[in-house]
Amino acid sequence: MNALIIEDEKLTADRLNKLIQEHTSISVVQTFYSVKSSIQWLQKNECPELLFLDIQLGDGIGFDVLDSLKTYPHVIFTTAFDKYVLDAFKYNSVDYLLKPVKSEELISAIEKLRKVRSQGDIDTIMSNLKSQLQGEFKKKFLVKTGHKFKSVPVEEIAYFYSESSTTYLRTLTGESLIIDHSLDDLQKILNPDRYFRINRHMMVCDDHIVSIDSYFNNRLLISLKPEFGEQVIVSREKVRAFKDWLDR
Repeated sequence: MNALIIEDEKLTADRLNKLIQEHTSISVVQTFYSVKSSIQWLQKNECPELLFLDIQLGDGIGFDVLDSLKTYPHVIFTTAFDKYVLDAFKYNSVDYLLKPVKSEELISAIEKLRKVRSQGDIDTIMSNLKSQLQGEFKKKFLVKTGHKFKSVPVEEIAYFYSESSTTYLRTLTGESLIIDHSLDDLQKILNPDRYFRINRHMMVCDDHIVSIDSYFNNRLLISLKPEFGEQVIVSREKVRAFKDWLDR
């Protein structure tokens, strides 16, 4: 699992990073020392599954970072203050650790995260099974074009993607249309045999994958039809599941 550390005290961040390396299998992708730099990076890159997040930073509070995201990753708060505990529950909080963070507390928090992730996998599987049994997969999307509305069958959709907190579908003819669903919603209402979420910003259909190539950092680069216009990357944590999905 990949993670970010957001902490405005370098010595504290270095100590936390060392604890993570010594006691977990988590890979720290980046360390940021301000709200501004964190948000700037997250606007351009896929958010890792986990954040180690301080609350009081020099240029704002950690909640500002989370509020800039469309969906929350798992969060382990690390702070010197206990007054934010109730606020932390509003976010996807796994644990709330007071500084200085102890190794046994970190290990306990990661164990909680494992349990949360396992339950999430079970919930997704059960949701998909329920949809299959009830035949409730989405068949059409109502979209607005100018002053008119039209219905787009899923068979005419090549893939879905999100940009600037807005979700789009791309038709077989290359037309991009806004829809009133998040990618999280789409994972629940589309047939998982045909659609797979390859990263934070895109869900693809197996019928419209043209090629798959190895990419650096153990990721995959795929080509779609119609072309997306930017590199389409299968995130590292999705690669194994993506290969299994294609090899089913």
